[in-house]
Amino acid sequence: MWDAIAKVLTNSNALLVLIFLVIFFLLFVLLARTGLVQIHTNSFRMGADTRERDIVRQQTEWAHIYVTGMRGTVDDLCKNVAGYDPYITMYILERMYSEVVEWITYNHINLDSDYISIKQDKIKALLASLTVKPEVFTSKQFYRKVDEWTEEIIHKLVKIREVYK
Repeated sequence: MWDAIAKVLTNSNALLVLIFLVIFFLLFVLLARTGLVQIHTNSFRMGADTRERDIVRQQTEWAHIYVTGMRGTVDDLCKNVAGYDPYITMYILERMYSEVVEWITYNHINLDSDYISIKQDKIKALLASLTVKPEVFTSKQFYRKVDEWTEEIIHKLVKIREVYK
C-alpha cells in the first residue's frame, strides 16, 4: 500500500492528484455542513444534527434572556402590592423558563391559535400553582400580560427556527 502511495506522489501527475483530493475534501466538508451528507461514527458526527443543535441553542439563549428580562416589568407591575417578594418572582421566572425549554426540546412549536392558547393556559396554571400571594400573580391584568408574553415567546421561537434553518 505504501509503495502505491509513493508511486502516486512521485508521479508527474502528483500535483493534479493532490489538488483533486483537496477539492474533494473541501466539497465533502461543505456538503456535510449544509446537511446533504451526514457522517456518524462512534467518535465523530457531522451533518444535519449540527444545524438542529444550533437552532435549539439559539432558541434557549433567547428564551432565557427574554424570560429573565421580564423581572423588571413584573417588579414594576407589583411594586405597590404588600408582601411582594422579588426573589419569589425570580424563582417563578426560572420555572417559566424551564417550561419554555420543554417546548423547545419537544420541537413542535407552531403559530396555530389553539396551540398558543393551550400554552398560555399552561403558563397561567403553572403560575397559579407557584404563587404564594395570589393577589400579585393571578390578577386579570397580570394574566393578560402573561398571555401577551407567551404569544410573543412562541412567535419568536418560530422565527428563530426559520432564520437558522
